[in-house]
Amino acid sequence: MLDKLLRDLKKHLKRHCDIMGKERRYRNAAVLIPLVELDGKVHILFHVRADHIRQGGEVAFPGGMAEPEDNGSYERTAVRETEEEMGLPTNKIEPIGYIGTYVAHSDVTIDVFVGVLKIKSLDELEPSEEVATVFTVPLDEMLAMTPDIHTINMRIKQEFTDESGDEPVPLDIEALGLPERYQHPYYNRKRKVYFYRYEDKTIWGMTGEMMYEFLELLK
Repeated sequence: MLDKLLRDLKKHLKRHCDIMGKERRYRNAAVLIPLVELDGKVHILFHVRADHIRQGGEVAFPGGMAEPEDNGSYERTAVRETEEEMGLPTNKIEPIGYIGTYVAHSDVTIDVFVGVLKIKSLDELEPSEEVATVFTVPLDEMLAMTPDIHTINMRIKQEFTDESGDEPVPLDIEALGLPERYQHPYYNRKRKVYFYRYEDKTIWGMTGEMMYEFLELLK
Protein backbone atom coordinates (compact mmCIF):
# COMPACT_ATOMS: atom_id res chain seq x y z
CA MET A 1 0.00 0.00 0.00
CA LEU A 2 2.77 2.44 0.92
CA ASP A 3 4.79 1.61 -2.21
CA LYS A 4 1.87 2.45 -4.51
CA LEU A 5 1.23 5.70 -2.67
CA LEU A 6 4.86 6.72 -3.04
CA ARG A 7 4.89 5.94 -6.76
CA ASP A 8 1.82 8.13 -7.24
CA LEU A 9 3.23 10.91 -5.08
CA LYS A 10 6.48 11.10 -7.02
CA LYS A 11 4.52 11.88 -10.19
CA HIS A 12 3.05 15.03 -8.66
CA LEU A 13 5.77 16.42 -6.40
CA LYS A 14 7.57 19.61 -7.41
CA ARG A 15 11.21 19.90 -8.33
CA HIS A 16 12.32 23.10 -6.63
CA CYS A 17 11.24 26.33 -4.98
CA ASP A 18 11.05 29.46 -7.17
CA ILE A 19 10.54 32.26 -4.62
CA MET A 20 12.53 35.29 -5.76
CA GLY A 21 15.03 36.52 -3.19
CA LYS A 22 14.47 33.52 -0.94
CA GLU A 23 18.04 33.34 0.36
CA ARG A 24 18.39 37.10 0.69
CA ARG A 25 15.02 38.31 1.98
CA TYR A 26 13.74 35.53 4.21
CA ARG A 27 14.66 33.36 7.15
CA ASN A 28 14.35 29.82 5.86
CA ALA A 29 13.17 26.60 7.46
CA ALA A 30 11.98 23.16 6.38
CA VAL A 31 9.70 20.42 7.68
CA LEU A 32 9.04 16.81 6.83
CA ILE A 33 5.58 15.27 6.59
CA PRO A 34 6.49 11.77 7.81
CA LEU A 35 4.65 8.70 6.53
CA VAL A 36 4.91 5.43 8.43
CA GLU A 37 3.42 2.02 7.71
CA LEU A 38 2.02 0.42 10.86
CA ASP A 39 0.16 -2.89 10.81
CA GLY A 40 -0.32 -2.66 7.05
CA LYS A 41 -1.80 0.88 7.08
CA VAL A 42 -0.19 4.16 6.09
CA HIS A 43 -0.16 6.77 8.86
CA ILE A 44 0.92 10.40 9.08
CA LEU A 45 3.14 11.13 12.05
CA PHE A 46 2.82 14.28 14.15
CA HIS A 47 4.32 15.43 17.40
CA VAL A 48 3.25 17.80 20.15
CA ARG A 49 5.83 20.44 21.01
CA ALA A 50 7.08 20.48 24.59
CA ASP A 51 5.70 23.23 26.80
CA HIS A 52 9.09 24.87 27.45
CA ILE A 53 9.80 25.72 23.79
CA ARG A 54 8.25 28.23 21.39
CA GLN A 55 4.66 27.34 20.46
CA GLY A 56 4.63 24.72 23.20
CA GLY A 57 1.67 22.37 23.23
CA GLU A 58 1.05 22.79 19.49
CA VAL A 59 0.85 19.93 17.01
CA ALA A 60 3.64 20.07 14.42
CA PHE A 61 5.72 18.16 11.90
CA PRO A 62 9.43 17.60 12.52
CA GLY A 63 11.36 20.58 11.25
CA GLY A 64 13.24 23.76 12.01
CA MET A 65 15.49 26.53 10.74
CA ALA A 66 18.15 25.89 8.11
CA GLU A 67 21.73 25.71 9.43
CA PRO A 68 25.08 26.23 7.63
CA GLU A 69 25.77 22.49 7.94
CA ASP A 70 22.82 21.86 5.59
CA ASN A 71 24.87 23.40 2.74
CA GLY A 72 21.84 25.14 1.25
CA SER A 73 19.77 21.95 1.01
CA TYR A 74 16.37 22.38 2.62
CA GLU A 75 15.71 18.69 2.16
CA ARG A 76 18.75 18.13 4.32
CA THR A 77 17.32 20.58 6.86
CA ALA A 78 14.09 18.58 7.04
CA VAL A 79 15.94 15.27 7.42
CA ARG A 80 18.36 16.63 10.02
CA GLU A 81 15.58 18.10 12.13
CA THR A 82 13.60 14.86 11.91
CA GLU A 83 16.67 12.93 12.95
CA GLU A 84 17.20 15.21 15.96
CA GLU A 85 13.57 15.48 17.08
CA MET A 86 12.55 11.87 16.53
CA GLY A 87 15.83 10.27 17.56
CA LEU A 88 16.13 8.28 14.35
CA PRO A 89 19.33 7.63 12.37
CA THR A 90 19.42 9.20 8.93
CA ASN A 91 19.27 5.82 7.19
CA LYS A 92 15.76 5.33 8.58
CA ILE A 93 14.50 8.60 7.09
CA GLU A 94 13.76 8.51 3.36
CA PRO A 95 12.76 11.83 1.79
CA ILE A 96 10.42 11.33 -1.17
CA GLY A 97 10.11 14.83 -2.55
CA TYR A 98 9.19 18.48 -2.24
CA ILE A 99 5.56 19.59 -1.89
CA GLY A 100 5.89 23.37 -1.83
CA THR A 101 6.99 26.36 0.21
CA TYR A 102 4.87 27.97 2.91
CA VAL A 103 5.52 31.70 3.35
CA ALA A 104 4.65 32.78 6.87
CA HIS A 105 3.52 36.32 7.70
CA SER A 106 6.72 36.73 9.75
CA ASP A 107 8.92 36.56 6.61
CA VAL A 108 9.88 32.95 7.23
CA THR A 109 9.72 30.42 4.41
CA ILE A 110 9.13 26.76 5.21
CA ASP A 111 9.98 24.23 2.52
CA VAL A 112 7.68 21.24 2.96
CA PHE A 113 8.87 17.75 2.10
CA VAL A 114 7.22 14.35 2.39
CA GLY A 115 9.17 11.31 3.47
CA VAL A 116 9.01 7.84 4.97
CA LEU A 117 10.18 6.76 8.39
CA LYS A 118 11.42 3.20 8.08
CA ILE A 119 10.08 1.94 11.37
CA LYS A 120 7.66 -0.80 12.35
CA SER A 121 6.65 0.68 15.70
CA LEU A 122 6.67 4.07 17.40
CA ASP A 123 8.74 2.41 20.11
CA GLU A 124 11.73 2.78 17.77
CA LEU A 125 11.59 6.55 18.20
CA GLU A 126 13.58 8.37 20.87
CA PRO A 127 12.04 11.87 20.82
CA SER A 128 14.13 14.80 22.00
CA GLU A 129 13.28 17.01 24.98
CA GLU A 130 11.59 19.41 22.55
CA VAL A 131 8.88 16.79 21.91
CA ALA A 132 6.13 16.19 24.46
CA THR A 133 4.52 13.28 22.66
CA VAL A 134 4.27 11.60 19.25
CA PHE A 135 1.11 10.31 17.60
CA THR A 136 -0.08 9.14 14.20
CA VAL A 137 -3.30 9.45 12.23
CA PRO A 138 -4.23 6.85 9.59
CA LEU A 139 -3.97 8.43 6.16
CA ASP A 140 -7.38 7.18 5.06
CA GLU A 141 -8.96 8.87 8.09
CA MET A 142 -7.18 12.14 7.31
CA LEU A 143 -8.42 11.98 3.73
CA ALA A 144 -11.98 11.47 4.96
CA MET A 145 -11.88 14.50 7.26
CA THR A 146 -13.46 17.83 6.37
CA PRO A 147 -11.52 20.56 8.16
CA ASP A 148 -13.19 23.41 9.98
CA ILE A 149 -12.17 26.59 8.18
CA HIS A 150 -12.07 29.92 9.97
CA THR A 151 -11.02 33.29 8.58
CA ILE A 152 -8.79 35.53 10.68
CA ASN A 153 -7.72 39.14 10.14
CA MET A 154 -3.99 39.86 9.91
CA ARG A 155 -2.91 43.39 10.92
CA ILE A 156 0.46 45.15 10.97
CA LYS A 157 1.42 47.28 13.97
CA GLN A 158 4.14 49.91 13.70
CA GLU A 159 6.61 48.77 16.35
CA PHE A 160 10.34 48.25 16.70
CA THR A 161 12.40 46.25 19.17
CA ASP A 162 14.17 48.26 21.87
CA GLU A 163 17.88 48.00 22.69
CA SER A 164 17.32 45.08 25.05
CA GLY A 165 15.90 43.12 22.13
CA ASP A 166 12.86 42.09 24.12
CA GLU A 167 10.24 44.81 24.32
CA PRO A 168 8.31 46.04 21.24
CA VAL A 169 8.03 49.84 21.23
CA PRO A 170 5.54 51.82 19.10
CA LEU A 171 7.08 53.96 16.37
CA ASP A 172 6.84 57.71 16.96
CA ILE A 173 4.86 58.39 13.79
CA GLU A 174 4.76 62.17 14.27
CA ALA A 175 8.49 62.51 14.98
CA LEU A 176 9.32 60.39 11.93
CA GLY A 177 7.13 62.57 9.72
CA LEU A 178 4.87 59.71 8.61
CA PRO A 179 1.21 60.13 7.61
CA GLU A 180 -1.29 59.99 10.47
CA ARG A 181 -2.87 56.80 9.09
CA TYR A 182 0.16 54.88 10.36
CA GLN A 183 -0.88 55.68 13.93
CA HIS A 184 -3.13 52.63 13.75
CA PRO A 185 -2.68 48.99 12.67
CA TYR A 186 -3.18 48.52 8.95
CA TYR A 187 -3.16 45.91 6.15
CA ASN A 188 -6.28 44.12 7.27
CA ARG A 189 -5.60 40.87 5.41
CA LYS A 190 -7.91 37.90 5.70
CA ARG A 191 -6.38 34.45 6.00
CA LYS A 192 -8.01 31.03 6.09
CA VAL A 193 -7.04 28.75 8.96
CA TYR A 194 -7.68 25.01 8.73
CA PHE A 195 -8.55 22.91 11.79
CA TYR A 196 -8.43 19.11 11.83
CA ARG A 197 -9.53 17.30 14.98
CA TYR A 198 -8.41 13.78 15.76
CA GLU A 199 -9.31 12.30 19.14
CA ASP A 200 -8.02 14.88 21.66
CA LYS A 201 -5.62 16.58 19.21
CA THR A 202 -6.19 19.70 17.13
CA ILE A 203 -4.07 20.11 14.00
CA TRP A 204 -4.19 23.74 12.87
CA GLY A 205 -2.20 26.84 11.95
CA MET A 206 0.74 26.31 9.62
CA THR A 207 0.62 22.56 10.20
CA GLY A 208 -3.07 22.51 9.33
CA GLU A 209 -2.47 24.43 6.11
CA MET A 210 0.40 22.16 5.10
CA MET A 211 -1.80 19.17 5.86
CA TYR A 212 -4.59 20.60 3.70
CA GLU A 213 -2.25 21.08 0.73
CA PHE A 214 -0.83 17.59 1.11
CA LEU A 215 -4.26 15.98 1.25
CA GLU A 216 -5.41 17.99 -1.78
CA LEU A 217 -2.36 16.72 -3.64
CA LEU A 218 -3.31 13.14 -2.80
CA LYS A 219 -6.92 13.68 -3.85
